[in-house]
Amino acid sequence: MNTDNSSASLFPVPAGRGDGATQQEWLIDVQRSTLDFSLRHIVVHRIHGRFDSWGGSLFFDRAQPSQSSLELWVDLASITTGDDERDAHVRSAEFLDVKRFPRAFFHSNLVEVRGSDVIVNGRLELRGVVHDVQVNVEIGAPAPDGDGRVRAPATARATINRQSFGLHWNQDLDVGGIVVGDEIDIRATVEMVRADDAGPSPARP
Repeated sequence: MNTDNSSASLFPVPAGRGDGATQQEWLIDVQRSTLDFSLRHIVVHRIHGRFDSWGGSLFFDRAQPSQSSLELWVDLASITTGDDERDAHVRSAEFLDVKRFPRAFFHSNLVEVRGSDVIVNGRLELRGVVHDVQVNVEIGAPAPDGDGRVRAPATARATINRQSFGLHWNQDLDVGGIVVGDEIDIRATVEMVRADDAGPSPARP
């Protein structure tokens, strides 16, 4: 794990912001961010979808990156794949069971910085089941927007196995194989705003 001061360049303190504190909180601006997923469907095709209601925050310690943390929440009923019938099935008890488990949560327990990449290890709670998940995050340079708020772009990627979270439904195909694959690829394209600049924000749950 890289813990030298080069990691501080990910989030330099902007000029004129005071005492050079090394700890900063960043909120996800969900209006300018997307949370997408994809998985194999009918052997060769892929289903692509997204969640429209979600959010979270990154607490970043520039001096001690391992003390940083990431928290995310997702309203599972906000899933959309472009097919209303399929979405209703995914929300049902056979899949996400959103009436019993309306939200998924991710809480980090270790953050590692490797050059410009951030490796976030944490626990994902989905459908009442908790498993370890690794999230690979790429963070861009922060900059002020037109209103003087400091923003930073980021991309996060993770892969989970749906079977591990009790999502067992499937069907065999007459031609061989199964309807739905097990691995789900998740990608978040994020714009973050520094918490002390954010004001009232949909980034907070």
